[in-house]
Amino acid sequence: MNISDNRYCLICGKDNPIGLKAHVQVDEQAHSATCRVAVPAEFQGWQGIVHGGIIGALLDEVCVHAGMTVAMPVVTGELKTRYRKPVPVEQMLTISARVTAHQRRTLTVEAELAADGMVLASAVATMVVVVQ
Repeated sequence: MNISDNRYCLICGKDNPIGLKAHVQVDEQAHSATCRVAVPAEFQGWQGIVHGGIIGALLDEVCVHAGMTVAMPVVTGELKTRYRKPVPVEQMLTISARVTAHQRRTLTVEAELAADGMVLASAVATMVVVVQ
């Protein structure tokens, strides 16, 4: 499998005209990633609430970036998401992730999505290192 970035990712792709264009910052030493973004109303499910699929995609995105501090490329093997409270649209969110375990070709990454310091959603991902 050939994995390449064409800058069209829905979450971070700078060339995707309908994407969020989120900038993900990584900390190579801490094996972590952080992103701050406000999700526009066009990505809502119920009125004023970010669609659950977008929440999952945001958590997945920071998990991938955190995973890439250990190995490249990685893909998501499993993403277990917990939705704690509704996530409001058009409010600044902080999404963060860190690698908590690394065994051969798999990584465990934990992530949180928060607004105003309150965790609204969290996830545990199993990332798989792709052999090219």
